[in-house]
Amino acid sequence: MKQKLFFWIFLPYLASFLAAMTLFMALTANIASDFLSGIAQQQISETARIAANALEPLLSGAKEPADVQMETQALCDALIRGTTVRLTLIDPNGKVLADTQAQPDRMDIHLDRAEVRKALAGELGSDIRTSVSTGIPTAYEAVPVQGKNGAPVAIIRASVPFSEIKALQQSLSLNIALAGTSIALILSLIAFFLARRITRPLLRLHRAAESFSTGKLSDRIPEEGPRELANLARVMNGMAGELDRKLEELGDEKKRAEAILNGITEAIAVVDRKLAILTKNPAFDTLFGGHTSSKNLIAATRNTELCTFAEAAVNSAGPLETMISVYGETPRQLRLASARLGNGTAVLVINDLTRLNRLETVRRDFTTNVSHELKTPLTAIRGALETLQDVDDVDEASRKRFLEIAVKGTTRMEGILEDMLSLARVEEEKTRGLDTAAVALDSVIESVTERLKTRIEEGHIAFERSGESGITVNAHRGLLEQAVFNLMDNALKYGSDGRYLGVCTKANDNMAYISVTDHGRGIPERDKPRMFERFYRVDKARSRESGGTGLGLAIVKHIALAHAGSVSFSSTEGKGTIFTLTIPAADTN
Repeated sequence: MKQKLFFWIFLPYLASFLAAMTLFMALTANIASDFLSGIAQQQISETARIAANALEPLLSGAKEPADVQMETQALCDALIRGTTVRLTLIDPNGKVLADTQAQPDRMDIHLDRAEVRKALAGELGSDIRTSVSTGIPTAYEAVPVQGKNGAPVAIIRASVPFSEIKALQQSLSLNIALAGTSIALILSLIAFFLARRITRPLLRLHRAAESFSTGKLSDRIPEEGPRELANLARVMNGMAGELDRKLEELGDEKKRAEAILNGITEAIAVVDRKLAILTKNPAFDTLFGGHTSSKNLIAATRNTELCTFAEAAVNSAGPLETMISVYGETPRQLRLASARLGNGTAVLVINDLTRLNRLETVRRDFTTNVSHELKTPLTAIRGALETLQDVDDVDEASRKRFLEIAVKGTTRMEGILEDMLSLARVEEEKTRGLDTAAVALDSVIESVTERLKTRIEEGHIAFERSGESGITVNAHRGLLEQAVFNLMDNALKYGSDGRYLGVCTKANDNMAYISVTDHGRGIPERDKPRMFERFYRVDKARSRESGGTGLGLAIVKHIALAHAGSVSFSSTEGKGTIFTLTIPAADTN
């Protein structure tokens, strides 16, 4: 685990300060110890010289040895009174003449003592050793007492127990240690605050960098502290601002790309080598059964031809294109196109041509049907007129019959053209936008019923008006009346066998429903899917006899769509048919 920045800075500073203080205290203690030892040695030496100067007159006189010994003993005692210094007077032969802490006559000959030998040689004798008489480590200083002839007449030795010097040294060392500890604590605090002073702006930069990494690029770092850190903060703020701007641009570009992708009607998907779907648009989901949640092309499409094409697209150096057929509830023809994107990915563009193909079929059928529908009455008219032209002796009955054929053909052509014009007019109104107004359904049904009243009565049709009254819709009155007329006209033409025509109106959920019912032969199952196709007839012979053009229901469908509504039907063979026109109801408020 990596160390925190604070400790990474604080601990080296602390270790450096403590090492320096330890070295300083050790050197100071050593120097102080040597200094104290030197002072102690110097003090002992001075004491010895003072004693030598004081004893010199006594030892150089002509007094009796016994008197001299007594006087020197008294003088030595007087010189060290109140101190811990010990004085020992030794003659040149090593015999102790006087001692301030022991009986001289009981002491050994001191001629072998190192400091005594040096003093007899005329030098200052020094030594530190354990005293034979006291058994205590002691520091010694010995000086010669000069006689009149310059030769040493005695040796005066001053000594102090070394424990006293040691105690002084220890006391001084303790004081130095206490002072050093205090200084170390102060230096530790200095190191702590110094580390905090250094790391605080760095930690602020670190927190800001973490904030930037989570996407909070609008945050800013205070440009404080040393110039280098302030410059770094300014650079990071600039970087965050630039990243924020770039990300905003990328977000806008992504939204535009998504909007474009979602607006494209072709199904689009980006796949990788494993056929995982990286990106897709809503048209892809719609094409393959709603909102597919699968991220795999095989599971999403369940089409081996498409997956094989995708594998080839990923590995292909150039674009590919092909056509496939998908068989299911609704067979479809799909055009596949691809482009390799690199990094083992490719974009697939899938165009459903089923509707276009069907529209082409409808267009082709429409052209054929129009030609056929117009050609049939034209042929009849031409035949009748040519007969009248070529045959001179045509009797009145035949002439009248041929003229009726020509009139009937003309009427049929007129009906076809009128219905075609009506259909074109509805499509034009739908494109341009209907001029709608509030229209009462009761008024529309009454108007259409009045127009069909004669046919209803002549056909002995039972007419029934049921449902709710007072319903108002937003509609183009002329087109709505035509739609209702076509439905009721159809019921009279093809459902008159049942001798019943019913019209029912109701409103629910802001929608109005107009249902037209007959009790005729009904519609066979095979014909139901094509009921709203142009020129399609269930019973072609009967339709022509009744003057039907095959465009009535197509017109109704387009009128319903133009009103944001719909038309539907239910039919049972042998029982009859119900057509229902649905359009938005008017707001009663």
